[in-house]
Amino acid sequence: MTILASSAAFAFPVRRAFVGCHYPSISKATRARCAVNYKPRHRYYHSSTSLPVKNDANDDVNIDNEEKRKAYLAVGSNMGDTYQNIANALSSLQSNGSIKLLQTSFLRTTAPMYVTDQPNFLNGAVQVETSLPPFELLSAIKQVENDLGRDLSGNSQRYGPRPVDLDILLYDGYDVTTSEGTAAETIGENDLQPNALVMHQPSEKLIIPHPRMQEREFVLAPMMDLEMGGDGNEITHPVLNKSMKELLMMLIKNNAKSSNSDDDEEEYPPAHRVLPLPRGRMLVFNETIIQGILNVTPDSFSDGGKFSKSVEDALAQALQMEKDGAGIIDIGGESTRPGAEAVGIDEELRRVLPIIERIREESDIPISIDTRNARVAQAAIEAGADIVNDVSGGTHDPEMLASVASMGVPIILMHMRGNPKTMQALTNYTKNDGVLSGVALELMARSKAAEAAGIPRWLQVLDPGIGFAKDVDGNLSLIKGAGVIRANCGNMPFLFGPSRKGFIGKVTGETDPAERDFGTIAACLISIENKEEIRDACNILRVHNVKAVKQAVLTYEAIQKANME
Repeated sequence: MTILASSAAFAFPVRRAFVGCHYPSISKATRARCAVNYKPRHRYYHSSTSLPVKNDANDDVNIDNEEKRKAYLAVGSNMGDTYQNIANALSSLQSNGSIKLLQTSFLRTTAPMYVTDQPNFLNGAVQVETSLPPFELLSAIKQVENDLGRDLSGNSQRYGPRPVDLDILLYDGYDVTTSEGTAAETIGENDLQPNALVMHQPSEKLIIPHPRMQEREFVLAPMMDLEMGGDGNEITHPVLNKSMKELLMMLIKNNAKSSNSDDDEEEYPPAHRVLPLPRGRMLVFNETIIQGILNVTPDSFSDGGKFSKSVEDALAQALQMEKDGAGIIDIGGESTRPGAEAVGIDEELRRVLPIIERIREESDIPISIDTRNARVAQAAIEAGADIVNDVSGGTHDPEMLASVASMGVPIILMHMRGNPKTMQALTNYTKNDGVLSGVALELMARSKAAEAAGIPRWLQVLDPGIGFAKDVDGNLSLIKGAGVIRANCGNMPFLFGPSRKGFIGKVTGETDPAERDFGTIAACLISIENKEEIRDACNILRVHNVKAVKQAVLTYEAIQKANME
């Protein structure tokens, strides 16, 4: 795990490409399937009120400017606070109501392409809905880039550093024929096809699909995120007729072949997914991240009362966990063990704020606040915390999701039914709604609710809720099926928290929670096994004994990467 500041600068070798920038010839059938206005080297005009599109009879068909279409945009930055630049750009794009953000990919830190002597980029992709025709969308994008400080004069270095970079990748288009196969006479007889528009207008610097997207892993990987996290349909390139996953796998395979060749080129470093944090910092998922538990409660099931009486004792524990390898310190002021009573908000604040402020005086380690209450979350973030960890998945406090969205910080959404007093009576999962599918469906519902509230997917982490509304068999199934849940949740980052839980005691016969670290290690390693070989799997393990689990994970991951040849 690495914590990056946005201004970090590195130089890397040139990235290899598997296909050139020019499209292959297109068959007549493929043209008809792709878009109404595919005609190489032909100009397609627009006005402020309509987008004339050519049909097979060369008649203009006017598309009502208020009709909504979807488009995919690439987003990137490598100057200043890169995440904030991207967030500001997307906010500005939506300011006049003609563009609406629908969905985001995850974010990745990637080495620069073409011009390598510049800082790393932060890259992603988004799906938007817009009433703007392509040229007007391009104009809106350029205005935002200009407002945020990008030099569009033509005098800047091509592919050089930029505070923000927005590109149109794909845009909805229309079929040219009716169901009977004849040319459509009105737009009402045409069906809007996802991503089907094909435009070639180099003089206006607009070519759709983007002519270099298939050679850029930093574009294809985020587009594959959107493909996995959307409605289940593939996102198909309208010219190459391949899904984003297919294009990405082709690129990776080709790059692997190039790396094994005898040329003198250095291997291009991998991209890593990141979780943006306040103050321009980022958690990098280049390894499993260990989250150390710091309960400042008198009644937590494992260490209740141990760190609740002295801020200095709690500080010493936090600093020791950081030394032992923790990447996050998780601070909680309310016990959520089975049967626990709720704690008043004022009391919860009294417990957590002093230790957050004290840690911030000594360390910049990322801090998560373990709370179900929006008021506590906001006060904790203002005191120096970075992440909200809500065991209710945003269901306990109706203000939680909106509050987190307004702060622009990450949230961990855990699966739970009921509340700590009632959850262990809600462990029934039917055959048609087993624990794996049930948890995945309910987690995705919470993720979509968070997204609807304004928390993008690149600021979300999911937690299947080990020990919460699950019996022993349910907990074991969740850990064994961690990869299945991850796949069913669109490869979201996952946090697993089996540490010292009751199911380990039931399996081992160990009644003292503090003596369950050996069982905890086994559960942690199985949860990150990745038998499904999911690319870019991102893991956080929430544990009490940071040193033991960190050593186990480092050893396990080294063995997993070992070469058997």
